[in-house]
Amino acid sequence: MSSRNVYPYSVAPSDIWNYPTRTLTQSKFPFWSAIIAQTQGSVNPPPNAIATVDIQPPSGETWWIFIYTGWSANVQGTAGGVLRIFYCDFDGNVERIHGDVFANNTTNISGPYVARILTNTLYGRIKFYHTINSPNIYAYYGYSGFKLSKPLWIPSRASNSDKPFKLKTDLPLPDPIKPLDKYKALIYGINPDKPNDYDLAIILEENTPLAIDPNTGFPVERYSVYVSVSALLDLITKFKTGALDPVKAGYRKYLDKWRSEGIDFGI
Repeated sequence: MSSRNVYPYSVAPSDIWNYPTRTLTQSKFPFWSAIIAQTQGSVNPPPNAIATVDIQPPSGETWWIFIYTGWSANVQGTAGGVLRIFYCDFDGNVERIHGDVFANNTTNISGPYVARILTNTLYGRIKFYHTINSPNIYAYYGYSGFKLSKPLWIPSRASNSDKPFKLKTDLPLPDPIKPLDKYKALIYGINPDKPNDYDLAIILEENTPLAIDPNTGFPVERYSVYVSVSALLDLITKFKTGALDPVKAGYRKYLDKWRSEGIDFGI
């Protein structure tokens, strides 16, 4: 009697191992549909701001990826400061922190290392924060994994206290930065020491594409930077007095962008 006759399914093991392509297992056991090869990126966030890298699959796709993150700072002659990395899930409105790595007086940290299932409607967000006044601060991230093809399951929470990451606000800006009114927002967790509070902030840049899906052009990686109003006021004061170089602090490009829009802080 052949193995096909005694095997309880329509496909025998020998059929799978001897089949010349992957199409049989894709159709009979559709767990994954493609391999996501290793991919890596880096960003250069300015100090005292929250920088985010969002990783979002295109519509209709589900990714199982393994994410590694880290800071590397070439700051010779500069005292170390605070370095933080958060991993969150994000649905385009609410972000939820999964973990946080924190270090003081150092120039290199790594983690968190996570494996996560990402969809187009609930994807991954890496948040970076540092306080080192140097242009040589780089945040790195990398991942690889699979595109999945199984149905999704999401638990229903007993209570929902989630708050939107960003809110519009009518709160006035202080006079020194009032011209930036169109960039103001209330940002949830902009102060890493108060992750459950809102504070008034300025959007330095938002959803800048870092990588795109070659098939659809969808930006699967995007970069955003937000700075609290109190931190920006302190920075601008230091720029004007010469206590801090805006180039070395990583704010020159934002000052130049604002100047091109007619917002000149004289720096």
